[in-house]
Amino acid sequence: MNRASRRLLTLLALVAALATAGIAEARIVKVVTSSTDFASIAREIGRDRVQAYSFFHGYQEPEIWVEDVFPSWIVRTSQADALLRIGLSADIWMDTVIEGAQNPRVAPDGAGYVDGSRGISVIEVPAGATDRSLGEIHIQGNPHYLLDPVNAKIVADNILQGLERAAPDDAEFFRKNARDFRARLDAALPRWEQAARGLRGKKLAAYHKTWSYLARRYGLVVVGYCEPKPGIEPSPADVRRLTDTMAREGARLIIHAPVESPRIPEAVAREVQRRAGQPVKVMKLPAHVGGVPEAKDYFALIDYLIATLSESLAGT
Repeated sequence: MNRASRRLLTLLALVAALATAGIAEARIVKVVTSSTDFASIAREIGRDRVQAYSFFHGYQEPEIWVEDVFPSWIVRTSQADALLRIGLSADIWMDTVIEGAQNPRVAPDGAGYVDGSRGISVIEVPAGATDRSLGEIHIQGNPHYLLDPVNAKIVADNILQGLERAAPDDAEFFRKNARDFRARLDAALPRWEQAARGLRGKKLAAYHKTWSYLARRYGLVVVGYCEPKPGIEPSPADVRRLTDTMAREGARLIIHAPVESPRIPEAVAREVQRRAGQPVKVMKLPAHVGGVPEAKDYFALIDYLIATLSESLAGT
């Protein structure tokens, strides 16, 4: 083989490699989302053909974001193939991101737009007229639905449909992974029920109505909240009421998400302990994947919540 032929073969091999790389890159579905939980489930379904990016870390809370959106969010969304949102007014700032991105693929009528709350049996939907005097009320119901792992099946189906629309050539690949995810959930649900048996009837207080779905699934009794209304700082009278309730009900644990200050829970705990003569714990719990290092994916999050609550409530 002469030198010219070798050069030609080298050039053809280089062209083929570049073409293959281009095809592989084209398979990557770029996903943006308002929640690490959604990013985790999207990776379960998309595997190496999905690049999922959450605008928030797991120790943050999309629901309480009131600042302006970052330009980098808009840039990412302008290049995205799919957008996954919590819905139920928990991430209304996402509307600004979508509008700024000017990307028809992820607009509300676009192929890659996914509202994870579609099909969820939402709880705590307010009845009657609502206004700002009620605080940062969940106007469409409680948006923390993924803290009930049964709802993860519904969310996974919603994400699957969005990925299928965004990348129809990879639809069967996504379906196979989604079936695997559902099978793992089906296997985990009875295990979680067994592990959480000791939680039924246990009483505790919470900072915010973050844990309603988890409490309903596993029989926890939340006797009161530090916030008198969502997003409103408690007054001394509110603290006294919660203290009275916890002392009366025998609740000896207060939980709060990482984004919430422990200052009020600790003040309540000291007063309840003084009155009841028994120790009262204040515990920070992750509400999302990545909220603590142990909660590295959705399964690990539920494992961590059940194990930590069971340990803290043992003997109460």
